Amino acid sequence: MSKHHKAAQGSAAAAKAKVTFGSMNMVQKLAHIGKACVFFLTLGFAFPNIFTD
Repeated sequence: MSKHHKAAQGSAAAAKAKVTFGSMNMVQKLAHIGKACVFFLTLGFAFPNIFTD
């Protein structure tokens, strides 16, 4: 059984696969870097959960 299947087993919500920075395409990487910049400029008030993505 895969990790993805085990995580979803017995729960009502489907488990999301972890997306790594290396597997993102260029647009997704730029969006993530942009969100991180806004996070640091606003001292964490904007996008407070950026590092859980």
